[in-house]
Amino acid sequence: MRRRVTIQDIARHSNASITTVSMVLRNKPGIGEETRRRVLESARELGYQRRSPIADKRDLRTVAMILRARTNSATARVPAVNPFYSDVISGIEMAARTERINLLYGTLAVDSDNRPYELPDHLLGQELDGILLIGSFSSDTISAIADGRPGPIVLVDAPARAASHDAVVSDNRGGALRAVRHLIDLGHRHIAIAGPDLEMDPNFSQRRDGYLAVLAEKGLEPCIITTDRSGMDAVGDAAEEMLRANPAITAIFGANDASAIQAMRGAQRVGRQVPDDLSIIGFDDIALASEIRPRLTTMTVDRITMGRQAIHMLLYRLAWPDACRLMTVLQPELRERESTAHAPGHRSQHPSADVATAPD
Repeated sequence: MRRRVTIQDIARHSNASITTVSMVLRNKPGIGEETRRRVLESARELGYQRRSPIADKRDLRTVAMILRARTNSATARVPAVNPFYSDVISGIEMAARTERINLLYGTLAVDSDNRPYELPDHLLGQELDGILLIGSFSSDTISAIADGRPGPIVLVDAPARAASHDAVVSDNRGGALRAVRHLIDLGHRHIAIAGPDLEMDPNFSQRRDGYLAVLAEKGLEPCIITTDRSGMDAVGDAAEEMLRANPAITAIFGANDASAIQAMRGAQRVGRQVPDDLSIIGFDDIALASEIRPRLTTMTVDRITMGRQAIHMLLYRLAWPDACRLMTVLQPELRERESTAHAPGHRSQHPSADVATAPD
């Protein structure tokens, strides 16, 4: 069977960019007549046949699933994907299998400032019915990927970028509100937040905003444990330093589970026992949260549903391309384990009615 001619083939044959070829084939303005003629001639010579962007449901559609990945170093560029997304991918695969969608998988490596090293042209140069961008990419990166693409894009776990694309997100601010109120209900009044650069990722900044809102509501002073240094122990080292300087801190809210676990290790290095004299709560409920000791109390996010919903939104956009932009917001739930307890010297009734008790 003859291989289908792709936009990438036409770009090579006509010596034009993939974006230019896509715009010419969709009869978009802004391309010079000579370039337009050259691209169309190449398409005819190669025997290109354009597929409808709204394929019959019995046909196999092709969707690119691109994950943001940090690198261990600028030279090695070994991508490290957040473990949070393993269940998101599982949800995407389940829904894609049901809808007979062919998934193409790729990563987009970014540096410490969230800038991509290079776009995944091996994916973007293919015939795609849609793209799932997983993780909080910068606006410039999203624009570069979207530029000239005929199919829709759905953003997954990218709350700040939903104005121009459909998105599936967590209620980061609301989840943080519930997490910090849980600590306050346990009698804690000196509560810190720990995480990497909280401006680096809109998920983190929204969780910080929820933390600050609760403390302002209760008249409590914030304490932000953050670091601009990369590496596995950076947040733990910052937490250790902060706890040595501020022994009154009795609770820490981790901007994600990884930060909470690092803060727990930093606390252990200064002799603070979790949860006897320091409570720690995280956000995301990654697998490690239930494996460490003490097991981590956290805000759990239904990541399987996040992945499934991403596929459903993509199908909706294919069927209704002119409909208003959609944002699906998933509500995190408190999963209480062993890393939180009443503040030292505080006794009260158990505070939480809205608690998912961990079975593990």
